Amino acid sequence: MSETLILLLGENPGQPVRWGLLGPDGVIAADIAFDMDALAALAPRAADAQMIVGVLPGEQVAMRVMPSPPRVAAKFKAAAMYLLEDDLAEALDELHIAVMRHEGSGVAFAVKKSTMNEWREIFSAIDIHLDMMVPDFSLLQPASDEGAIVFDQRRMICAAGGRAFSADRPLADSLAETLVSNELVETIVAYGDPNTERFDAGGKPIRWAGGADDVSLFKLYASNAAHNDTPNLLQGAYRKSQDWRGALSPWRRAAVLAAACLVGLVGVSIADGTRSARLAEQLDRQALALHRTAFPEAANINPREHARRILSSRTAGPVFLSLTADVTDSIDEEDQIQIDRIRYNAARGEFAINLSFTDINDLEALKAKLTSRGIGVTEAGGVRRSGARYIGELQVSAS
Repeated sequence: MSETLILLLGENPGQPVRWGLLGPDGVIAADIAFDMDALAALAPRAADAQMIVGVLPGEQVAMRVMPSPPRVAAKFKAAAMYLLEDDLAEALDELHIAVMRHEGSGVAFAVKKSTMNEWREIFSAIDIHLDMMVPDFSLLQPASDEGAIVFDQRRMICAAGGRAFSADRPLADSLAETLVSNELVETIVAYGDPNTERFDAGGKPIRWAGGADDVSLFKLYASNAAHNDTPNLLQGAYRKSQDWRGALSPWRRAAVLAAACLVGLVGVSIADGTRSARLAEQLDRQALALHRTAFPEAANINPREHARRILSSRTAGPVFLSLTADVTDSIDEEDQIQIDRIRYNAARGEFAINLSFTDINDLEALKAKLTSRGIGVTEAGGVRRSGARYIGELQVSAS
C-alpha cells in the first residue's frame, strides 16, 4: 500500500491524538482518537500503511544547528550531546539526542527520554510501529530563500534560514518576526486564514499556501515526511529495528518451518517405536503438509531426503542463520545506515544488501564491524550520490 498515516501527538499521552490517513489522491480518512481504545482501533489501518509518522509538538524538541559537524558519525553525535547539554542545562542521561546532516551543516535534536519512552510503550502495547517520529516544525521544509509559518489561534510553527521552532502566541509572533528577518529569506509561505492573521514580515511578500486545519496539515506533513532529508528522532535505542529485518522474513520463516519439519520428523521416529501406528501415520501426514508448505518447490520430494540435502549443503541452515545473526548485530550498531533491500543467494551463501547513508564513514564503520565478525565484505558497483544521501551495495558472506 502507498498510504501514509500521520499521527499528531498531544503534549502528553493523555491528550487526544489527531490522525489522518493519506493516499496518492489525498486524505482517505481523518479523525481524533480521544482515548487509548480509539487509538488502538487504528492498528488495522496502520498495518496496511506504507509509512507511519508520529508528529511531536515542536515545543517538546530542542533544535541546534552545527555549521561544521565532525565527519565521523560517533564524533558528530558526541559533539551534539555536549552542545545541547550546555544550551539546555539538562543532564545527558535524561535526554535523547538525534542528529542529521543537511546541506553541509549538522542539525541536532534533543527530547526528553521520558517522552520517547511513554510513546514507545503506548504504541508497542497497541501494535502500532512508527517509521518516523519528528517535531512538527521539521515538516515545514521551506526552500532556502523562503520562510514557512503555520498560524494557529493558540500557537505558531515557524521555519526559516535553517532554523525552526514551535511556541505559544503571542511570544511566537515576535520570535517568528526575528527568524524571517534573515537576509536569505525573501518570501514567506503561510498556512492559516489571511483574513484574520496580522504578521509583520518586514516588508517581505507573504504567499498563503493553505489553511492551518488538520486536513491541510496532514497533506503538508505527509508530503514532506517522504523526503530523504527529513529528520527522524527514532535513532539509537528508539530505532525501528523492523524496518529492514522484515526483508529477511521469507528466509527466516522458511528456516523456522524447516526446523519445525525436522522436529515433526523426529516425532515420527519416536512414535514408530513407542506409539501406535495410527498416531505415527497422523504425525507423518502433518510433517508432510508442513514440508510442502515450507518448500513448495520440493513438494514431491521425501521430507527426510530433502532435509538431508539441506543439512549437507554448503549453504545449509546453520550457515544462513549464523550469517544472518552477524549481519543483524552489525547493522543494529550503525544508526545512520538505512537498509533499502536485502537478498540472499542460497547457492553462494551470500547476502546482497542495498543501503543508503549520509556519511561515507558510516559505510566504512559497518564494513569494519562485519569484517571483525569474520564476515567477508565486498562493495558491488561502488557508491553513488542520490539527493542528500549516498547509496551502495554490499555483498557479505561467511569467510
